[in-house]
Amino acid sequence: MSPQREEMMPEAIEQKIEELYKKLHLLKARREELNKEAQTWAEKRNRIHEEIRNLRAQIKSLKQTRDEMNEEVKRLKSLREDGLKKRKAIIEEIEKLGKEKARMSAEKPPRSRSHLESEIERIEWKIQTEPLPLNVERALIDQLRDLEIQREFYRRIESINNKIASLRKEAKELKAYTLAYSSRISKTAARSQEYHAKMLKKTEAMRDLKVKADEMHQRYVEKREKAKTISLEIKKTLDEIRSIQDLIKKREEEEQKQKQADLQKQTEKKALEKLRRGEKLTFDEFKILLEKGKNLADFPGDM
Repeated sequence: MSPQREEMMPEAIEQKIEELYKKLHLLKARREELNKEAQTWAEKRNRIHEEIRNLRAQIKSLKQTRDEMNEEVKRLKSLREDGLKKRKAIIEEIEKLGKEKARMSAEKPPRSRSHLESEIERIEWKIQTEPLPLNVERALIDQLRDLEIQREFYRRIESINNKIASLRKEAKELKAYTLAYSSRISKTAARSQEYHAKMLKKTEAMRDLKVKADEMHQRYVEKREKAKTISLEIKKTLDEIRSIQDLIKKREEEEQKQKQADLQKQTEKKALEKLRRGEKLTFDEFKILLEKGKNLADFPGDM
């Protein structure tokens, strides 16, 4: 404790304590105000954080839907690609059959198919129903074999035509499928882009909110730091008040001791005077003289 503080007059000490309590009241009021302001900023920040959490959930949902659509686009493209490959192979097969058919045209029999079949039927009937010499029958069989070879040309042409027709039908169906896939791909890709755009918009909004939340958190921290500084000032003021109160208590204790010492001195003086006069002492007077080490035998009279 500083000598200056010990030398302060009671009136000055009382005034000092009053000033410190006023200061303490103002500091506590300011700290409470700062804490309320900090709480306000924290609540605003927390509300924005809740908005950010909601946006993050929406973005996650949009991204999941977009990714699912992108996977659907991949699946449809794969199906379309398979269809295009199959159709290409079919067209190549049709072209191959067309070339074979064109090549066979040079070997076309001079007679029509109906004429050949009619001639074959006639020879077969003749062989089956008429008794023929062996050499005639053999000649007819050779002729029949030659006619069958010629008719096989028409059968082969018919088979090629049937195959080409079947392949063209399949190619047409595949074309319809691939066109349908292309349409679905375009629509799904467009929807995916819409979801992607929504996702980007919400992501941008979330970034803006994050900036605001950071600003509000900074203000919250600033208010809290100021409140902490004031709390230190409050502690310092309380310490000063307690220091002065300790000083007052010490002075009061010293004054009390001095009063007791003065009272004892007065009692001792009074007791000694009574002993000199030979008067009887009280118990307290007798006790004080003993504590002071007085030899009572030196005084006449009753005790």
